[in-house]
Amino acid sequence: MTPSLLDAISAWKAAVGDEYVDLDTETLSRVATATFATSNQSPAVIHPSNREEVQTCVQIANRYRIPIYPVSTGKNWGNGSSAPTANNCVILHLGRLNKITELDQKQACVTIEPGVTQGQLSHFLRESKSGLWVDVTGASAETSLIGNIMERGVGYSPYSNRVSKICRLEVVLPDGRFIVTGFGKYGNAHADRVYPWGLGPSLDGLFTQSNLGIVTRLTLWLMPEPERMECFYFKAHGEDKLVDIIDALQPLKLRGILQSAVHIGNNYKVVNTYYQYPWKLTGGKTPMSESVLKDLARSIGCDDWSGSGSLYGTKNQVKEAKRILRRALTKKVTKLSFMTDSSLAVARRFPGILGKLLGVDLKSVFPIIESIYGMQKGIPSDVTMSTPYWRKKQAPPEIRDPDRDHCGLIWYSPVAPLDGSHATAMYQISKQILLTYAFEPLIAFALMSERALCGVIAIVYDRDVPGEDERAMACHRELVLKLSAAGYYPYRAGIQNMPNLTPEGDRDYVKLISHQLKQVFDPDNILSPGRYEF
Repeated sequence: MTPSLLDAISAWKAAVGDEYVDLDTETLSRVATATFATSNQSPAVIHPSNREEVQTCVQIANRYRIPIYPVSTGKNWGNGSSAPTANNCVILHLGRLNKITELDQKQACVTIEPGVTQGQLSHFLRESKSGLWVDVTGASAETSLIGNIMERGVGYSPYSNRVSKICRLEVVLPDGRFIVTGFGKYGNAHADRVYPWGLGPSLDGLFTQSNLGIVTRLTLWLMPEPERMECFYFKAHGEDKLVDIIDALQPLKLRGILQSAVHIGNNYKVVNTYYQYPWKLTGGKTPMSESVLKDLARSIGCDDWSGSGSLYGTKNQVKEAKRILRRALTKKVTKLSFMTDSSLAVARRFPGILGKLLGVDLKSVFPIIESIYGMQKGIPSDVTMSTPYWRKKQAPPEIRDPDRDHCGLIWYSPVAPLDGSHATAMYQISKQILLTYAFEPLIAFALMSERALCGVIAIVYDRDVPGEDERAMACHRELVLKLSAAGYYPYRAGIQNMPNLTPEGDRDYVKLISHQLKQVFDPDNILSPGRYEF
């Protein structure tokens, strides 16, 4: 360690306590490990407990010119976990900032810190009988809400566009100063948690997908529990049906009949959710053959495409929405079914009988169906945490940690207009590339707003197999190049993308973001160097 780093560590220990400055070799190895190959290391991990300690830690970093890299819970699997974007960054772990405060049931909002997980807030809202739901993603219940929101993550409910449901950000700037956005800059504003823009230029967007500040608290808007919710599931035969399904659902999204995000996965993606790779059936060969894929898909009752979403409102509103949805999907899907709390209870009680009637192993598939249903009403699940173990030859452990267990996972999520032809174009490009590199095309689409959809592309492999890291990253690079060339850019980037964020577009924009604003906020490049820099 350099003398300046040793002095900084002494200062950080004085600020947060000796036990909260971690220099353990095993810990440092863990935070530098992701679900793909990484090379950047960290000399220390600091665990502040409140905003004031974060400020002090940042000020110390500036004093000694030591770069720092904040993470919320460090579970950003598939996009970099807790690994820093530059070498020798000290990790500022915000997991101890985990307070839930100022729940306002009438205005349906709550204030949270970056260590608050989606499971923690979901449990809190149910225990307090608030009548409010938090939008959740398909990630683990132990993932950070703020961490995902700052990446503009997308969930399941009508509040799935999460970044549009926040206000009053409390932000520590790269020099250690502290600001509150919107009306929060006035100490006595009554509207600071209900109106995001405040007065004058709005800064909130500058702190998402950037390295211009550390959000230590924000207010999140919640969804009031509706009178009725029905989750719908559909499947369709034939890859060419994707365009018909998307185009049938698009006007329903635009008119507000479909309020939730709708997720549509191909048969590879659905099989990945239920099984590990069938090594015996494939004779140890990869990628999985079409015949094996069809046999596994048949056993769980899925087809070329499977989708889900939810309808919310009064009983009459949901009834009418169901009628419109049925009409829209007629002849586009082979099956459309609905689930309510009562039908879920019946399925839970009689899985064997219903499974025989449906021709599927309902005992096996029910946990996934139940978890998807729960996500639509704000209950996260760890059921999908088995999917990164797809290519592993051992069963997933009871406590799953894809970084620790050398699971290979790289996400890529390009965005397009909500149009079937665009979805099909992205699908064909992605499927061909994945198969060329001998990876299963695990591909889904999320109708993320009234006008946009995103592809959810997963490269899943076993990091313990020699050469797989290199092959997976080569596959990823080709996805980035060919999808970008076709006009499809991702809505978020993992650390594997950040060295390559050099668009051929507006150079003045690039200069403003990467140079001029960074120079104003962080002239010594202390905070997350390399993160979302062009």
